[in-house]
Amino acid sequence: MIPVMTTASLAQSYRVREFAALAGVTVRALHHYDRCGLLKPRRTRAGYRVYRRDDLPRLQRILVLKFLGLPLADIAHALESAPRLDDLLKTRRYVVTRKRERLAMVLHLLDELRDGKGEQNWADLASFVQSVGGPSAPEGSSRQRKLDEARRLIGERRVEWNATLQDYELNRDVRAAIERGDTPDTPAGRALVARWRAAIDRFTGGDPKLRDALQLVMKDRPEAVVSADTAFHAYVARAFQGRA
Repeated sequence: MIPVMTTASLAQSYRVREFAALAGVTVRALHHYDRCGLLKPRRTRAGYRVYRRDDLPRLQRILVLKFLGLPLADIAHALESAPRLDDLLKTRRYVVTRKRERLAMVLHLLDELRDGKGEQNWADLASFVQSVGGPSAPEGSSRQRKLDEARRLIGERRVEWNATLQDYELNRDVRAAIERGDTPDTPAGRALVARWRAAIDRFTGGDPKLRDALQLVMKDRPEAVVSADTAFHAYVARAFQGRA
């Protein structure tokens, strides 16, 4: 139900054009935020939009978060939940940092190509570019936002994670099993799958959110990477499934 302004409260209110001028935004923007449910005005009995001065702080938060690159759908959740806002800001910082690093690589490649005088090793450059890869989903899409948050969670965990000798030995033993012809369905393979499952549990610490993040990122690997090491990734994929 849309609140209806009384005559007494109208004196403390702004019509849409007045509020737009006060906030430094366009009327069109206010209409859009209204349709999205981000900033709902009250209405006069004649149906005109009216805003109060205490709507201004919320609008200012919307403008700042929009400038930082958060989609409007995420801003709506962020405005209602401080923990969600913190998560979104962390993820956005992670994404911007990755973009900065990627731009630094692009600048380096441009300098290499410009100064190489036609003697570049294009095969090496192509291999490097393929290894760096690119976004697997359109930037700004719901899937890409989920991937960004998943990668941020995994990155944070890796900072505090101390890999052990058994983690190195697990990778080595899987490689050896593949060379012997073992698969995740053989007795030796099932034992390795169980070790992988234990390694995943150690990494995630039993956190289902982090486990889901790992699985999402694993599914998003470039097809070329998966094809190049299909046998190895079969063990990891099986570890995310039911008991071996």
